[in-house]
Amino acid sequence: MNMKIKAAFRKALLITVLMIAVFLPSFHAFAAATDEILNFTVTVDVNEDASLEMLYHIEWKVLDDQAYGPLEWIDLGVPNSSHENIRAISSTIDRIEDNGSKLAIWLDRPYMADETAVVEFAMTQDRMYQIDKWVEGETAYTFTPAWFDGMDIDHLEIRWNAADAGAWQPDCSMEGDYLVFTTSLSAGDRYTISVVYPNDAFGFAPERQAEGSTSGGDDNTYAYNGSSSGLGDIGVILFILAFTAISCGVPIVFIVLLVKWILKGTGFGQATEKKITRTKIEYYDNCPGCGAVRQEGKDSCPYCGRSMIKKKEVVEENQIEKPERYTKNGTYRYGSSPNTYIHVNVVNVPVSRPRTSSRSGGSSHHHSSCASSCACASSCACASSCACACACASSGRAGCSVKDFFKESIHEERIRVDSKR
Repeated sequence: MNMKIKAAFRKALLITVLMIAVFLPSFHAFAAATDEILNFTVTVDVNEDASLEMLYHIEWKVLDDQAYGPLEWIDLGVPNSSHENIRAISSTIDRIEDNGSKLAIWLDRPYMADETAVVEFAMTQDRMYQIDKWVEGETAYTFTPAWFDGMDIDHLEIRWNAADAGAWQPDCSMEGDYLVFTTSLSAGDRYTISVVYPNDAFGFAPERQAEGSTSGGDDNTYAYNGSSSGLGDIGVILFILAFTAISCGVPIVFIVLLVKWILKGTGFGQATEKKITRTKIEYYDNCPGCGAVRQEGKDSCPYCGRSMIKKKEVVEENQIEKPERYTKNGTYRYGSSPNTYIHVNVVNVPVSRPRTSSRSGGSSHHHSSCASSCACASSCACASSCACACACASSGRAGCSVKDFFKESIHEERIRVDSKR
């Protein structure tokens, strides 16, 4: 009898989910995006003191200026509060207000539907690396650009100067002196890269490493002028944000968990396991065609086009030293030879899942990556393994806040960087 009730309950839940799926397009239309990021490019150069020179280029298109009004300023997450020399590059920027882990970028004018604001600014960013993070003797930078919970990024590109870099992940292309990581992101998605250097490549200092959470407690603290109206506005904002998160977030989480439970019970879920392919690549010191010295990151000679690969073979785990170092996507220097590398490709492949009795008492374990463990809200509350090099929190437009209850007085007395127009 108990099994029959349980089966009937599962069928009822499945019907409920199907009904939700039928009405989902109407909900999606109701919550249609008001903006779209056509292009988000970050160019990064490493300074001698191991800080980063970062140039941001954003092409922000307004899709709807009725729901929240025109686009007047942008709230953009940056890696952490350890930055300086923030400067506007494009004439579309009126001023930039530094709020620690976020920048409020005020535009030169309101942007209406079908208009695109092209924004460029630069800054010097510190506390972005960890010494001996994965391998002793190597320092790693980990970077997650700002993400947007309410809109897509059609083209995300990170251009990282490859001078002296020993390894990086994920796979990328090479253009001139730069590693070029490209992708596109749906609303809420994130993308993380890592670049590794020998410890003596730059002026890495232990006291300036990335921390497990934002340094200091003032990353998102506003500077008030002492008036009670400013505090009242903040209270209203926090109340509305909390109410919205509870009323919208709880049902969504419930539906996601419900779908996962049903799929697991009906056998539609598919378990996967990691498959790691390691390719050992050995390069010539000099081009066998013209004798030119091999350039770092190049598989062929830039002068005559001849292949610089001397030997390339797929190797098993027991054929290389310390295979535990080579478990993530990327290309890594191998051994003491300057011309030998291990290229790692990791994919998830489906596996059959054995049926287990409800009495088996099995347990499951979840392993989260750095990107997913960055639990960002109003500040970068990252796990220690994440190096807190992510651009927290999620970014977005501020048109809705400006239109209804957000007062410009809240922004007064913050650090401002005016345009040089």
